[in-house]
Amino acid sequence: MSKKFVLIITHGDFGIELLKSVEMIMGEQEDAVALGLRLGDSVDDLRSKAEEIIVENQTMSKDIIILVDILGGSPSNIALYMLKKYSNINLITGVNMLILIEIFQSREVVEETDELLEKAIDSSINGTKRYNLN
Repeated sequence: MSKKFVLIITHGDFGIELLKSVEMIMGEQEDAVALGLRLGDSVDDLRSKAEEIIVENQTMSKDIIILVDILGGSPSNIALYMLKKYSNINLITGVNMLILIEIFQSREVVEETDELLEKAIDSSINGTKRYNLN
């Protein structure tokens, strides 16, 4: 089973704080990094940093899972660039706590990355509920 590395790329500090919040619940996570694009930051600099992280982890034969906040923004455009350029990269848009928790608790036991990502997406969908007190 290949190890799975999680790279979160979002607008602002959303992904960085999301990772911190999940680690508050689950403990520190290995093989996980979050990057944020802040107002005034260079997209090219963020792309270079993401690429450096990807190359480093691919040389260790890890599958890369990139999680971004929204499709169509600069973080997702960076991720799509990486998806086209490198192999063994998977991308999920709409990152949230449910997705991250599922990935972190299942990545050591679910062998196939595709199965892990489907499980993570299902957790997000099934964990999203609407309540009304009326």
